[in-house]
Amino acid sequence: MTTSQPSIDSLRHLIQTHPLIDNHAHNLLAQEHACNYSKYPFEQITSEAQGPALDNAVKTLPLLRAANQLAELYSCPADWNAIKSAREQWVQRDYGSLIRRCLEGTHSLLLDDLLTDYDIQPYDWHDQFTVSGTKRIVRIETLASKILTAMRDSGDLVNGDASLADYKVQFGLFYESFKKMVTSSVTDPNVVGYKSVICYRTGLNIVEPEEDALFKSFSRTVQQTETPYRVEDKPFNDWLVLRTLDILTLAKSASSISKPLQLHTGLGDSDISLLLSNPAHLQPVISKYPEVDFVLLHSSYPYTREAGYLACVYPNAYLDLGEVFPMVSRDAEESIIRESLEIVPTNRLLWSTDGHFFPETYWLSNKQFRQTLETVLVDYVLQRDYTVSQAMEAAADILFHNSNRLYGLNQTPQYQPSTICALPNSPSSLDTFIRNNPGVKFVWMQWVDYTATIRIRMFPIREFARIVRKERRIGISLSVFWMVQDDSVGASAPPGATTGQFYMEPDLSSLSRNVGVPSQSASVMTFWRSEEGKQLEGCPRTTLQNLVTKFKTEHNIDLTFGFEIEVIFLKPTTDANGKKDYTPAVANHSWSRMTSETQTLLPLLEEIVEALASININLEQFHAESSPSQFEFVLPPASPLAAVDTLLKARHVVTSIANQHGLRATLHPRPIPKAAGSASHAHVSISPSDQEESFLAGVMKHYPAVVAFTLAQDISYDRVKSGIWAGSEWVTWGTQNRETPIRKIGPGHWEIKSLDGLANMYLAMSAFLAAGYLGVSQNMPLTLKDCTVDASTLTPSERTALGITTALPKSITESLAALEKDTEIQGLLGRDFARNYTVVKTAEREKLNAMSEEERRIWLVEQY
Repeated sequence: MTTSQPSIDSLRHLIQTHPLIDNHAHNLLAQEHACNYSKYPFEQITSEAQGPALDNAVKTLPLLRAANQLAELYSCPADWNAIKSAREQWVQRDYGSLIRRCLEGTHSLLLDDLLTDYDIQPYDWHDQFTVSGTKRIVRIETLASKILTAMRDSGDLVNGDASLADYKVQFGLFYESFKKMVTSSVTDPNVVGYKSVICYRTGLNIVEPEEDALFKSFSRTVQQTETPYRVEDKPFNDWLVLRTLDILTLAKSASSISKPLQLHTGLGDSDISLLLSNPAHLQPVISKYPEVDFVLLHSSYPYTREAGYLACVYPNAYLDLGEVFPMVSRDAEESIIRESLEIVPTNRLLWSTDGHFFPETYWLSNKQFRQTLETVLVDYVLQRDYTVSQAMEAAADILFHNSNRLYGLNQTPQYQPSTICALPNSPSSLDTFIRNNPGVKFVWMQWVDYTATIRIRMFPIREFARIVRKERRIGISLSVFWMVQDDSVGASAPPGATTGQFYMEPDLSSLSRNVGVPSQSASVMTFWRSEEGKQLEGCPRTTLQNLVTKFKTEHNIDLTFGFEIEVIFLKPTTDANGKKDYTPAVANHSWSRMTSETQTLLPLLEEIVEALASININLEQFHAESSPSQFEFVLPPASPLAAVDTLLKARHVVTSIANQHGLRATLHPRPIPKAAGSASHAHVSISPSDQEESFLAGVMKHYPAVVAFTLAQDISYDRVKSGIWAGSEWVTWGTQNRETPIRKIGPGHWEIKSLDGLANMYLAMSAFLAAGYLGVSQNMPLTLKDCTVDASTLTPSERTALGITTALPKSITESLAALEKDTEIQGLLGRDFARNYTVVKTAEREKLNAMSEEERRIWLVEQY
């Protein structure tokens, strides 16, 4: 199978779920002002119009579209008055939950927090709604206004009949204060950039003012009778921008501190000069200050192409794609993204909402941008302008990585699928699922414990909707950290193991109908969250996703998984004494053949394939394997978390439909003594593949500890043998060699052989990735050579010549001991988790060893 290129579905999923950094936003209103529509008209969420002109906004396409989308958010009719009424009720009931909903998927906010309105919340108040703390963007005109006000209050600023010489003195005092405040803020870790609204005030045709003109401009500014001062006199405004650039240039040369300057361009209020808002006017300034990065805000609409040209030819120019979402129509949004991609490198494009006052401005912006970006990038992939991988890289850069680099945030995106806009976890996404699956009446919320047992809580669809809306939480005892299959807790569990709980958070990206069972239900996988709603160490799905994130953010490596399901179909039997047993469903059977006896299973096999296709799991192939009644189903490749989710869904379908045919489909590694066993081989691809040797070196070094997760029970080690195509007995790798635990298939593409169906696959793949991550992070050299034979057939000296020195563990006890010694793997997976896992595996082993060999075989067949 080939896994080098992810699917378009992977691209869609990434666009809709990737965390984002909002590089230009504003403060939200305090709750008491959130519904003060006379002062803050709600219609401004899609319009820059003010006063009487705003009355016409309700007849614009952007607002009508927003109304239809907000109706989904509020679960109300798409009537503007009904929307406002529903909104007011939510604000009064729980303003915080509305904000959380609207900021779903936002990793960090960069706030221009110097709005002069006192009805807003301070910038750090917003921290509670995002993964990472809020950062500040300093607006230089407001900073100047505050300095002037402070000078007036202290008596250093004289209005009235002062001479030009007096204004020169006052200007000198102002300059010292301005320079001091900007310079000090450059070293403030909470300040990540600066902004000018000179576009609104005097236009973007910035020039160095002559001295007399500057002093006269300053005098006109301070002669205002009302405060706060409005800085809107051209020479003074131009001077403020240029001196800020001088300070930022000096900081870059003196201390290598680089903080960008954002400039409002294009779309704006009625007080702009539309002609002077064209970013083309900035070309001389951008060229003059090559050490300062310029961010051209608001897509520069309607001058997107002009801004795109600047971002193309100047390495210090970036184009922000914000504000136009949701201010323009769907077609215009699509055109803006296409124009932005005409010549602009995708590492020069940034995302922002320009969200302000109302949390819905964030929600609409993010929802519409993700929709439009998906439309455009998928189209380019279908037209073969992009590969899927190239499009995925571009989307992730625009949403997160470009801002992360430009503003020096050094953040690692945390995937929280329960807090993603639109897809997968908004109530509107659930509504869509219900509409498309009207027969679903119940939802099974699932998690996988450390014994690979799938645990389930079932809910009527109405109650599940309440969970998605975060109107209730489902707590699960923390005892599951130490629980084995019969619900007993391991003897080595710490005191108080039954105290406390975690909360299941559904991941709607995994929601699908249950097929093959007599139930009108769907199932969904979950994350484990703490009392505070944060990630919980030891959650298998979170562990895997965090490692995927580290590969992307730290090494720009994308990962793809593909799985093979090997099952053996058994017939349950009972002898005259009532003893239960399981025997092969067919006997005349061999690898890749369809004997006359094997053909009797065709109705079962084809029903499985069709059932999987009905929930969008489209097999690549299926065929007979070597053991009697053994078959393999090859699943399509996908992103790691989605691939494991798909594996578990597919296994459930296989076992459920087999049950309907009176058979048991088992993942037991060797349910038929002396016959070939079953694995659960996994394919892993990294892209690009230029660090494949370091990745593989890490896997080889840490493989004994990895095996504690991939071969999770003693019976699993019954296949650590030479000559049975199961990976043999030594830690090594080989190109297309099925007698090595790691078979190399192509550049950056491997198959894991020592892996079976008793493993918690989220944890098994996490351990494998952790080993590879350590290799890449440490630039580890690959000392093991390509092994083309079964290493067990080599002499010790021959193995040494290939760098093969370590035997595979032969029991779960040995691999757990290797895990205990491997502090690096523990550090990535979680030290407490590693201890808990060892407690569970030890208790599980003791339980199984207390059984006879035949009892153990029957028990495992029925469990797995």
